[in-house]
Amino acid sequence: MNVAFSQKAFADYLKLNFPLLSDYPAGQTTQDYGVWNAERKLSTRSYFIVDKAGIVRYKKVLKAGEPLVPNEELLEEVRKINKT
Repeated sequence: MNVAFSQKAFADYLKLNFPLLSDYPAGQTTQDYGVWNAERKLSTRSYFIVDKAGIVRYKKVLKAGEPLVPNEELLEEVRKINKT
């Protein structure tokens, strides 16, 4: 699996201008975040917004077939975090 290519394609599709995290194939970070699927050896599609202090301020784990979170919703969460 070419992780760099698939992440770039995903970021391009969503028009993201920030980095995405992948720890494939080891999965240590996603294990730490509680979204690693050991049987399939991949993480569950999920969103985390981490503040400058390293605190997770937003977490959304998608169920199979659930649509992606709209960019506008994620940006609104970032705005809320930046206000505090």
